[in-house]
Amino acid sequence: MKKTAIIMDSTGYLTSDIIEEHDIRVVTLNVNIGDETFPEIDLTNRDFFAKLGQLSGSSTTSQPSVGAFIEVYKAVLAEGYDEIISIHLSEKISGTYASAIMAKDLLENPHIHIFDSGSSALGLGLLTWAAADWAGEGLDAQEILGKLETLRPLCELYFIVDTLEYLHRGGRIGGASALFGTLLQIKPILYFNTEGIIDVFDKVRSKNRALQRVYKELERALASHKPHRIAVMHVDAEAEAASIAEELSQKYQGQDIRIFEAGPVIATHVGPGAVGLVFHPWPH
Repeated sequence: MKKTAIIMDSTGYLTSDIIEEHDIRVVTLNVNIGDETFPEIDLTNRDFFAKLGQLSGSSTTSQPSVGAFIEVYKAVLAEGYDEIISIHLSEKISGTYASAIMAKDLLENPHIHIFDSGSSALGLGLLTWAAADWAGEGLDAQEILGKLETLRPLCELYFIVDTLEYLHRGGRIGGASALFGTLLQIKPILYFNTEGIIDVFDKVRSKNRALQRVYKELERALASHKPHRIAVMHVDAEAEAASIAEELSQKYQGQDIRIFEAGPVIATHVGPGAVGLVFHPWPH
């Protein structure tokens, strides 16, 4: 008997093998370029940046409609799942969570549970992956939600952007706004604070120093000697991500280190060339 279905929005950016193995359903956000709107899952970053150059030079994003959530929830329940856990990017930076809540309320179904990751990209993705693992082990929805509450503050995300222009333009910059205009002098390291808002973790004078600073946070976490899941994430920076993953794999043999590419919704807000790390203890 099927028990708990796991759903995420498209900004979780898990790879297709993980999504297929765990039967994770994905509700897509949209990317608006000029007068055209594209479901994020239909665009690669290469397509996105090409269209950006051809159409307008700027883009915006929009959350899934309430109807899109209702459609997915109904389909999953019709397949025989008892419960749904729907995990989404921070409600402080997107209306996606609110759309999911509205869909749940309209369906009046107590077996649909909406969870705010307090993060985005692989911060959201790794929590979803963990939830899917627990569902596969046969845990019920309340057990999974309890474990997610415990894991959420242990899931750390740090990312380095080449420019704050995109975040500033999109209004997603939060506490990092004070840095705008000083980009020639610094490379900011951004993260999601405890309120689920993008904020400044640290600022250094080069990308290499920024990476070394992020590595120190990983080293601090791994000092616990617990196994971790470690995600190297990037936006249109595949070679750099591969280099980071190789370096970490050599240093931390036995840890689960994988590369993930954040897609056009995140690319709209951080621009090309962004790289980062996300990690949490696992199994937990």
